[in-house]
Amino acid sequence: MRPIQATLLESCLRLLRPLARILLRHGLSTYDFSRIANIAFIEAAQDILHEQGKTPSFSRVSTITGLHRHVVSDIVKSAETNRPSLAAEKDYQRNRLARVLAGWFESPEYTDEEGRPRVLPIDGPEPSFEGLVRSFSGDIYPKIILDELLRVGAVRVLKDGSVRALARRYTLGGADAAALQQLGSAARDLFSTLEHNITAPAEARLYDDSVVSVRLDRTAIPLLRQMLLRRGASFLEDVEGWISERETTSESGSVRAGVMVHLFIDHESNASGKSEDRDDE
Repeated sequence: MRPIQATLLESCLRLLRPLARILLRHGLSTYDFSRIANIAFIEAAQDILHEQGKTPSFSRVSTITGLHRHVVSDIVKSAETNRPSLAAEKDYQRNRLARVLAGWFESPEYTDEEGRPRVLPIDGPEPSFEGLVRSFSGDIYPKIILDELLRVGAVRVLKDGSVRALARRYTLGGADAAALQQLGSAARDLFSTLEHNITAPAEARLYDDSVVSVRLDRTAIPLLRQMLLRRGASFLEDVEGWISERETTSESGSVRAGVMVHLFIDHESNASGKSEDRDDE
């Protein structure tokens, strides 16, 4: 095996370990992952063949992936590869949720004299929650926005039926379907950037940088988290405003693009990760 291939496999092992933990915690096995991996390799091979101007026949895909031609044929013809994807719709909805919160915290119409977001009645005379949603969410119904903001803890409905904003940023957490779907979208975006930068010339690479300490005092983590909550949110708000001014309603000539900020804590670097050889008791 060539050194570059060995290095790539080592990198794959590192990136797949967190994913394996997620799958195992949700009852999925190596068989389930192998099936999805085969689909991913087949779709990637089709992408590469299209880039090369070649027809992605079963035989060509089989040659590139190492999968038997009949396996390729079965997967391509199965309904699984034609699965409907809600990723674009969910991305659109998350974007509009973020816009609603930004408008609530920044628009003079929806903030009080001290710049804090007003407590809003759900409907009725302006300013109201329905008016806020109409102004900043586009074509998503107010109840959908309210239900989602309640679910993630960004707002609270008071006893009198009015709505109070609790968080400036819209974030997903936990292990429900929406959060797990966001996991796939975020990981895809990150790896798409890394893939692009591996193949693109220096002047065409996308911005990709990080600040890492291999000996950070554990007691500093809460302070680092708080700093990112403030400065990271402020930076993303600036980016959000810049992007919103340049969005277009036309699909022609437009692309999906954005910026992500992540805090990571690597517990694996301080653990051997080796299992003891022993018989089950």
